[in-house]
Amino acid sequence: MGINVQGSVVGSVSGGCVETAVIDAAQQALELGTAHLVDFGELTDESVWEVGLSCGGRIGVWIEPDPYESDAWVECTDWVDQDEPCALIQDYGGQRYWAWNADRPCPPELPAEVWIQCAEAVVARRSRGFGDGYFILALPRKERLIIVGAVHIAIPLVAMAKAIGVEAIVVDPRPVLADPSRFATTPDQMIAVWPHDALSYLSPNESDYAVVLTHDPKIDDAALKILLKSPVRYIGALGSRTTQEKRRKVLAELGFSEEEIGRIHGPVGLPIGARSPEEIAVSIIAQIVQVRNADL
Repeated sequence: MGINVQGSVVGSVSGGCVETAVIDAAQQALELGTAHLVDFGELTDESVWEVGLSCGGRIGVWIEPDPYESDAWVECTDWVDQDEPCALIQDYGGQRYWAWNADRPCPPELPAEVWIQCAEAVVARRSRGFGDGYFILALPRKERLIIVGAVHIAIPLVAMAKAIGVEAIVVDPRPVLADPSRFATTPDQMIAVWPHDALSYLSPNESDYAVVLTHDPKIDDAALKILLKSPVRYIGALGSRTTQEKRRKVLAELGFSEEEIGRIHGPVGLPIGARSPEEIAVSIIAQIVQVRNADL
């Protein structure tokens, strides 16, 4: 959560029950130039007028003015600009910082377990505290949703992907459909070439999700052949159960294993009875969220 001296706020640290107190503490920290930990506990009948968590539990919020001016943070921003996964480690007590990435050995002054936790935090895409004195800010690769087919479903799907912090890339070789002006929310990229060329350029990785929507085997199956050999986290394919069976048979004849073909979510989306393009987009993005959070 970021707060500046003018009182502008981005992000949040709770469902809303402690935000005002955190903003006040941050404003004070900016004035005094000192960092400190604010602890909020569960509200009781006796503490109903105090700030706390009505849903139970506890939350500790580290308040720090201008936290990211260290050399370690500069290193991390360079890696982030290159879309390289990394993490920033902060020592509360000594106010020291370290930059982590997979190729760097653990510094001798840090517990080895902290270094291991960095790798796990980046894979899980979740920042975390470690012990009593360290905080790990995970900075994973950006997440992308590669949508093959600039069809009607893609229009709300782009907006929903961006709403959950995922870049939306639309691939379609048909110029009449690959027109950004058709989209209420502009895709991050619109690539009007065949899937083979687009996916070669995009190099899908383990932080990506992909869905094929054209109903045209020349386009969808061409994309699936590449996606099934990639490490993408999610592959969805539009089509009825009959269409899916035909597709699986074709892919098996091409030499794909049962395990590889089993990666395809088809019919695509969670089974919520979706009918309209907007409802189908909801079911797809919900399934992506389910996959995204499966290991948390």
